[in-house]
Amino acid sequence: MKGVIAARCDARIADLSHHVPPFDVWAGAWFLRAVVPYWPAGTIFVAVVDPGVGTTRRILAVERDGRTFLGPDNGLLSLVAAPPAVSVENDAFFLPGGSTTFHGRDRFAPAAAAIAGGTPLHELGPRADSMVMLDYEAPSYDGAATVGTIVVIDRFGNLITDIETARLPFARFAARAGAHTIARLALAYGEGGDGPFLITGSTGCVEISVANASAAALLQLSRGDRVTVVPA
Repeated sequence: MKGVIAARCDARIADLSHHVPPFDVWAGAWFLRAVVPYWPAGTIFVAVVDPGVGTTRRILAVERDGRTFLGPDNGLLSLVAAPPAVSVENDAFFLPGGSTTFHGRDRFAPAAAAIAGGTPLHELGPRADSMVMLDYEAPSYDGAATVGTIVVIDRFGNLITDIETARLPFARFAARAGAHTIARLALAYGEGGDGPFLITGSTGCVEISVANASAAALLQLSRGDRVTVVPA
């Protein structure tokens, strides 16, 4: 993919991650949500978590807040973009003789290079007024409790929720998840002491953590489990 892009434009290429688990569209979508705000207008995000490669699933290009997103229409873009989009179908922008198994190289990369070179999105294909959206319910911050979801378990076993600490209507809080209630707060992982504690992670969201151990393993919680945050 890098070679195809570099052969067609002078855009700087930065790798954001190669560690999204295979086939895990949700993990890729949440990763994009977490990193996109740190990139400037004019950035082109080429996102390929694409278990449907080679099928009738569409490739979408969409602009939002000055950034351009290119990805499969499988929910991957649904936390960072919304319709209208463009269905990338103009094969003049694809590699000739491309495969059905590596659209990242044969379709996404040359389309991204064309966009970087100034090609307007409408030349890539027809308008798309719908996108596949993930089945996701965002937290509500009204009322005495905020209910969210464990959306990521990182490689350290931290349970990262989608509950943004800055939006909570109370300064001190506890969290209920599964059969557990966690009421201890820490500002840094090294201050957590023994047992589970709550911390605001780098995404600005509430995490359930255990110092030098896996909170996921200790508490037997999984991605998708619900978390209720209440005043402490």
